[in-house]
Amino acid sequence: MRIVFPDGAGCVRDPSDLEPLRTLGPVEFHDGPPRDRAELIERVRQADVVVLDYSVLDAEVLRACERLRLISFLGIGYRSYVDVEEATRLGIAIAYTPDYGATSVAEFALSMIMALTRHIGPAFVSLREGRWEPGRFQGMELRGKTLGIVGMGPIGAEMTRLGAGLGMRLVGWTRRPSPERARHGLAFVALDELFAVSDVVTLHLAYTPETHGLISRALLERMKPEAWFVNTARAKLVDNPALAEMLGAGRLRGAALDVHDTEPPPPDDVFRTLPSVLVTPHIGYNTTEASSNMLRIAIATVDAFARGERLHLI
Repeated sequence: MRIVFPDGAGCVRDPSDLEPLRTLGPVEFHDGPPRDRAELIERVRQADVVVLDYSVLDAEVLRACERLRLISFLGIGYRSYVDVEEATRLGIAIAYTPDYGATSVAEFALSMIMALTRHIGPAFVSLREGRWEPGRFQGMELRGKTLGIVGMGPIGAEMTRLGAGLGMRLVGWTRRPSPERARHGLAFVALDELFAVSDVVTLHLAYTPETHGLISRALLERMKPEAWFVNTARAKLVDNPALAEMLGAGRLRGAALDVHDTEPPPPDDVFRTLPSVLVTPHIGYNTTEASSNMLRIAIATVDAFARGERLHLI
């Protein structure tokens, strides 16, 4: 069984990390992304298993793979990188690495909320550029404020725990509410109510065809003008032109975005220029602990597949 990493993997820190896979067959690790589609195809053409980071395996690439039987995606947002329907048609299984970084992403979302509500980014820039403006950066305490959590998977559950620790009022939305998921005083509400009552809205939904564009202009317009919006999930969940328009017009206090419609975003991306927006380069997942978990889970999916078992297959 030939196992190929076609575009590197940040979770692989040392060649020895791949030793468990080498017991299953030869491992081909490319330390960096391919230059173009042709090179990507050349790298994956003879693979039995692809361990995928950020390259796009669309229908054309998949059809060029003569032996491919498993794609093990490093992360949870596989639909952004793999043509799932074509892979299914070709008999290629897809695995992913759930729950690898729930704490990392939730802690990062909390740090973005704090950075927004206390103006840490603009204050840093102001001081570094030689100004002294303490009166300009009046912030907002989070204790007693309402945190709206959209999505109650592992990350949303961690966000609930962190918000409760700050003394925030918690409201949440999920497609599958249950008493067991309503922890730390969380109240499940309808999505439009969540957007209307929250002082901070934070997204922790998986991206699927059903959730594409779920956060519509109508929902965003229900937010209070002094509210804040945070997205560490996926950009395509949101009507981003509507969000940019509202931020530009001052109809929202501010936003923090770790995910973008195009990654990296182009130089003229509107969110890079709006002063009320904090943008980061998709780093919410990126901790030592999450990386170790991601690689461990990915190796386990390949090992299980080699033994004819199913582990984290979609």
